[in-house]
Amino acid sequence: TVLYSKYSPGLVIAIMAALPVAMLPLIYNLWERKDAPVKPTREQCGEIWTTVCSRAVWQPMGFVFLYNLLQIGNAAWREFLKTVLGFTANQLNTLLIVAYVLLYAGVMAYKYYFIKWTWRAVYIVTTMLNGVFSALQVLLIQGITFGISPFLFALGDDAFADFISGIQFLPTTIMMVHLCPTGSEGASYAMFTTVNNSALGLSSAISTVMLGIWDVSKETMASGDVSGMTKLTVLTTALQVSGVLFVGLLPKTKEDLVRLHSDGLSGSKIGGFIFLSITLLSVLYAIVVGILNIVKPGWAGES
Repeated sequence: TVLYSKYSPGLVIAIMAALPVAMLPLIYNLWERKDAPVKPTREQCGEIWTTVCSRAVWQPMGFVFLYNLLQIGNAAWREFLKTVLGFTANQLNTLLIVAYVLLYAGVMAYKYYFIKWTWRAVYIVTTMLNGVFSALQVLLIQGITFGISPFLFALGDDAFADFISGIQFLPTTIMMVHLCPTGSEGASYAMFTTVNNSALGLSSAISTVMLGIWDVSKETMASGDVSGMTKLTVLTTALQVSGVLFVGLLPKTKEDLVRLHSDGLSGSKIGGFIFLSITLLSVLYAIVVGILNIVKPGWAGES
């Protein structure tokens, strides 16, 4: 934003084009096995189907889907920061940069400290902390910042929420890696990440639809009426915290995950079918909402 405002859009575009090209020489440092045997597509699809029918897959990935689905954000939050608190583009970008830094810090915190915890303990503690930081947004909406500037107060809310997300990232990734069958690791891992991302995409789409529940339009907030914003924040916070109710679906450790493979419900075709159907329908719904947001802005009642 600083480069855009002080110089020109051309410089920003040039930098964005040059940085990826600068990474090309590093490709030669990547090791790749040559002439590796590749299974036929039909066989790989069969292995993936067998995998998703296993309880060790559909149960923990069901938790991942439900938990991420409930992480519904307040889609009007950025508008509130700009319209009511008067945040500049530079301030909003600073929030984003600090959030990315703390996201990485969260990943490192898990690697060097929280890795000793069970997966359930990590999700329970981080979910409760996320609820606390989300609730602090209500105080900011009401103008209660305890003498701290609104920018620093918002910085703490937004940034530490990403720190918590960073802590949750590695347990999910480790679990996905252990679920991949030998020989179809790439396709299986791509499917698992699709489940994760489709839930997040669906969550984002739902957050757009929820804008129509209360009046959180720019004009209303600018007039000083933030009651709708407060109610929406409370609702989204409650939904985010409710994800902890499904933590029982998550294995405690890698050993518990292995034991699920031999469970009596493992190999359920119904579980595998439901798993794939929900994933595909979620992707489709998110795509439809995204298209509507482009071709028909305001269709959900937002401003």
